[in-house]
Amino acid sequence: MPNNLTLRLTAVGQIIVSRNRRLSQPWRWGRAVVMTLVMAAAGIILTSVFWAYADLQNITLSYQISQAQETQKQLLDMNNKLRIELANLKGISRLEKLAAEYGMGAPQPHQVVKLP
Repeated sequence: MPNNLTLRLTAVGQIIVSRNRRLSQPWRWGRAVVMTLVMAAAGIILTSVFWAYADLQNITLSYQISQAQETQKQLLDMNNKLRIELANLKGISRLEKLAAEYGMGAPQPHQVVKLP
C-alpha cells in the first residue's frame, strides 16, 4: 500500500510540475510587465518623497525667513530708540544743566586758546 501512495503523490507532483512548465512560457512577458510596473511604482514613490522633502524644506526656510524679518524689525526699532536717546543725551540744553550742577560756567577769556 505505501508504494501505491507514493506513486500517486509522484504522479500528482508530475502533473503539477508539468502544468507549471506550461505556464512558465507565457509568464516571461508577464514578468517583464510586472518589473516595468514595479519600476514605475518605485519611480513614482521616489519622486513623491523628493517632492515632499522639497516642500518641507521650502516651509522650513519660509519660517526662518519670517523669523529673521521679525528680528530685523525689532532691531531697527531698537536702533531708532537708541538714536533718539543719544540725541537727547547730546542736547545742548541738557549739557548746560549738567555743567551748572557741577559748578561749571562759560570759559573766561584767559581760558580760551586759539589755534593757528
